[in-house]
Amino acid sequence: MPLYCAAMKTGFCKTENPHRRQTTLPTPSAGLTATGLSVQSGRTAILRDITFSLAPGESMAITGTAGSGKTTLGRILAGQQLPTSGRLTVAPNLRRLMIQQQDHFFALAGQRSTYYGQRYENQGMDDCPTVREYLSKTAADTSERIDAVLKEMEIEQIADRKLLQLSNGERKRTQLAEALLQQPDLLVLDQPFTGLDTRSRGKLALQLRRQMENGICLIVICDPESIPDCIHWILELDHGQVRQFTARERYIPRADAAPAENDEADDPLFEFLPPPDESFSEIVSMRNVCVQLNGKQILDGITWQIKPGEQWALQGPNGAGKSTLLSLITADNPQGYTNDLILFDRQRGSGESIWDIKRRIGFVSPELHLYFLRGSGIFNTIPGLDATAHEVYDSLTCMEVITSGFQDEIGFSSPADDHQLRIARTWLSILKLEHLRERLFIHASLGEQRALLLARALVKSPSLLILDEPCQGMDSGQIKRFVHLLDRICIRLHTTMIYVTHREEEIPPCVARRFVLQNGRHLPA
Repeated sequence: MPLYCAAMKTGFCKTENPHRRQTTLPTPSAGLTATGLSVQSGRTAILRDITFSLAPGESMAITGTAGSGKTTLGRILAGQQLPTSGRLTVAPNLRRLMIQQQDHFFALAGQRSTYYGQRYENQGMDDCPTVREYLSKTAADTSERIDAVLKEMEIEQIADRKLLQLSNGERKRTQLAEALLQQPDLLVLDQPFTGLDTRSRGKLALQLRRQMENGICLIVICDPESIPDCIHWILELDHGQVRQFTARERYIPRADAAPAENDEADDPLFEFLPPPDESFSEIVSMRNVCVQLNGKQILDGITWQIKPGEQWALQGPNGAGKSTLLSLITADNPQGYTNDLILFDRQRGSGESIWDIKRRIGFVSPELHLYFLRGSGIFNTIPGLDATAHEVYDSLTCMEVITSGFQDEIGFSSPADDHQLRIARTWLSILKLEHLRERLFIHASLGEQRALLLARALVKSPSLLILDEPCQGMDSGQIKRFVHLLDRICIRLHTTMIYVTHREEEIPPCVARRFVLQNGRHLPA
């Protein structure tokens, strides 16, 4: 049954007896009421007839499968997007904000036109603002107020650190600090727990509870496993429609279909794929590797060997140095030249080019996903990018995205020859995505986009596959299918792999080795 409230701004987030929701005051003074919200994009219905209402003091989680319209609904509730039809009624003068899934720190740091490895160099860092400078500029608040919010978010220790040097957890809390300085009444958070380790997720959940206690109404877009304890109501979407809107204690997540265990019928398809080059004795060999950035020790004495055919999980808390370690292997970090680092049997700096290394590596990461989309001028394809500020004016088809992997092209694709097209079509068949062959990449769901980027990484039969948080943005069903598929690929093709994740359930069964980092050092098993 819909819930109705009639609180003005001053009372919007005060605790109220749930049995006293009925009111005779006019609807326009209600806290938040959605009536028949629908969004249409061309012939595609993004949202259909979304109707619900929240009373003062109540918070809500929006969950559902990938591509079900969660972020679109969040943008409407935050006042960033208008529905095609329907009505959203909020209390007068209600201040609404949305914290996007993907921050814009890279662009705000003045790095709008750049290359992927620039974050690992000191070049250009002089113009990059510190956390304090960024908050002072964006919030234009007093230093006392900024100090108070830094303390509240427990990030006083990073106040003088450059934006581009923050870990995922620090970036999330900096985003929240910026929002709090603007004193919102209602705050929409899009996937705030994505990319965070267990400790950081727990800390962020506690901080969100504190904000509710301080009078801020929260709407959190997340998966069912991440719904904070402080949430009152859960709205589950399915293909743009409300599947259920219920109190948290009565919520029953939908059961995900288990991945097919008998996929041997697809095995003959692998025979059409060229095998990776296994002639190397060492894929990666690093001895006592150290990396410093602006005087801070990021990696300290790292020794690691990876042999052909091995599958590794690279683990560690946010800020442990995982991304920096990967940047050495992908040749994006220039400090690889100053360390004892061997890649594919060649000492780094012995005459090989960056592209000699990259052509042997297949790489997927959330950041690369963003670069790929921005490289084609697309800003609103994946959740968290601000669709109100940019227009989609160009895109590749899903087939072109896959074939761009042959030349490591980002955001564009050179014409593919018949042999390359045959390999790309084979991967579409293995992934069961043949129906996307001519569709624009931007019209695929986030889960489909990630699977397509996996195919892009695999088309050149890389000697090393690096997957950095590849399941971000997928729902639990998609994750199960993705992990099952990846396990089959590694077994069938003897793929050497480094897999990065904070969640044990996302690690494929084929992964038998772990490399754990903590505070920039290898933590022996």
